[in-house]
Amino acid sequence: METLFLNIFNMTLTAAYVIVAVLLIRLLLKRAPKKYAYLLWAIVLFRLVCPVSVTSEFSLFNAAPFDMTVAQKNGEAALSYVPPDIGYMDKPGMTVGIPTMNAIISSSLPPAAPTESTNPLQIWIQIGSIVWGSGVAGLLLYGIVSYFHLKRHMATAVRLDNQVFESDTIQSPFILGFMKPRIYVPFGLREQELMYILKHEAYHLKRKDHLIKPLAFVVLAFHWFNPLVWMAFVSMAKDMEMSCDEKVLEETGSDIAKAYSTSLLAFATNRRFPAASPLAFGETGIRERVKNILRFKTPKKRAIAFSASVCILAVAICATNPILHGAVEATDEPYGSYRFEKQVYMNLLSSQRAFEGFKEYYTLTENSLTITNEVSNQQTIAAAFNRTVLDEQQYNSSFMVPGVQVPDISSYKERYQYVLNDSAVDPGYRLYLLDNEVWLVKMHKDKANTLKSEYVWSIYQISKLDEGVSGNAAVLGTQDGVDAFLALNKDFKSSFEADRCYNITPQWITENSDYRIFKYSQSAASFLLYEGVVYPLGEELGGFGVTSMALDDLDSDGKMELFFTYSWGSGIHRSLVAYFSPTAKEVVTLPYAHWNEDMTIVTNRDGSLSLYGAAITNMAGFAHFVVDRTDFVSDIVYVNGQISLNAAATE
Repeated sequence: METLFLNIFNMTLTAAYVIVAVLLIRLLLKRAPKKYAYLLWAIVLFRLVCPVSVTSEFSLFNAAPFDMTVAQKNGEAALSYVPPDIGYMDKPGMTVGIPTMNAIISSSLPPAAPTESTNPLQIWIQIGSIVWGSGVAGLLLYGIVSYFHLKRHMATAVRLDNQVFESDTIQSPFILGFMKPRIYVPFGLREQELMYILKHEAYHLKRKDHLIKPLAFVVLAFHWFNPLVWMAFVSMAKDMEMSCDEKVLEETGSDIAKAYSTSLLAFATNRRFPAASPLAFGETGIRERVKNILRFKTPKKRAIAFSASVCILAVAICATNPILHGAVEATDEPYGSYRFEKQVYMNLLSSQRAFEGFKEYYTLTENSLTITNEVSNQQTIAAAFNRTVLDEQQYNSSFMVPGVQVPDISSYKERYQYVLNDSAVDPGYRLYLLDNEVWLVKMHKDKANTLKSEYVWSIYQISKLDEGVSGNAAVLGTQDGVDAFLALNKDFKSSFEADRCYNITPQWITENSDYRIFKYSQSAASFLLYEGVVYPLGEELGGFGVTSMALDDLDSDGKMELFFTYSWGSGIHRSLVAYFSPTAKEVVTLPYAHWNEDMTIVTNRDGSLSLYGAAITNMAGFAHFVVDRTDFVSDIVYVNGQISLNAAATE
């Protein structure tokens, strides 16, 4: 019940803002037909019963002073002001969508009591849930009892015509029933008065108001603690009645306004059932209705068009959630290769400090995190990438001792997080995106700690390897498909005992071709696997083997060639550039050698290829290193039916 209570509380906060907006919008429609004002309450009903919505630039919550960054931490579809685990936070906090109020409210919440088995806020939530549940049950019971009481009281009514009944125990007409609604009118009505009443009530039935009002009452029962919802319910009932009055005048003629008003005033005196029942229709808001009837005029087309436009605009403004500006599109995930930059935080109990010279590499793919240390040992962890807003209060509470050496994130404007793996996995990993910084967070599971079973163990700031345009400036091997490759390349015998094979194919080549490139960590022997056949790439005598890769269809035969650079020579170091022709099924080395330095291929923004000198850095084995390009060497071009180098090119 506590979860339901918090969900209702979150929805009622959103609805409260929307109710205020609707009340203000109704002022624009003061002289317009009341059916448009009545339609506006459908937006409020939607906000009170549906926790999710679509996002829009025109949303009310995009306007000042709203800031829904924290409220949308669980995703753009829902606004969550109160975290579901607020009762279990060391330092509880909530938002109301207005920054100036958030700090005041959060500071008034009781903090966790480490020496107690239950936090004070847990107790308050439990009490609040019980009080709320009691109120809901009481209102629903009241509605049901009053409905059956009134129905039993109408047992003596006499049928006048079809679904119309007369009774001498009532002084005003109303509708009662859901599946087979009946219209009850007092005895002795004049023929003209009866005509007004039946037209009015018939329009109620045509619009299904006899179902809408009970639904609204049930929703009111669940939000009974919100005074604005009561105000909305009363205003909706008045707009409902006045729109029916206007329909009667529209069909009968406004010349009956005085007679119609006189009938309403007669019903308002000495009534035995002032509101009939919350689940039935009585003649409510007589004073406002009479004033509206007396000033009624048939609306002009211009007024109707304006009113309809206001309603459409109101839906766009009030029924939608805000778009968080600065948020990255869902397809723009932080996939790629990273290197360790610096240690941001280390738990006081940890001895795993990243000393000077520490090297580690990280590869983020759609479903995995691969960590490679400086001796080429790898750990691959299944990962998921679902971005949420990083709430500062939840962030602070995720440390073993909140406030002690906790890195401050308040200065970062954009704060997002990914919980990379399941909470049951130890250790757990998270990724924080803070403006232009990326933090890799390692979580520690502590089953013996009764107060906090999971907390931050270390935080590394990591930086994305400079991948240029094509993404080929870093070689970080993985084990994807290695076993299948070794089964095909079983005749290869390395002269190194601990020569381990890695898949060094960049992700963009994997996604756009059938090429797979494999390389050994000690010998630098490099191979291409294409259509089930293994092809050697370059020489195995010294050097770094394959150092960069690129794709291009330079000969325009509809098949992408694989271009690559490689180096060899233990004494005289030389680097060469070659390509694999998928048509000829052969490797072709271009007639150029770059001495005493390696080379790298860069894909330019116009799709052309250029060759640069390169320095190999951050090496953790021949399958894990960074390529830093240096001076321009040449373009790779297709001229006179041949792929060649054009050293005269300057791009």
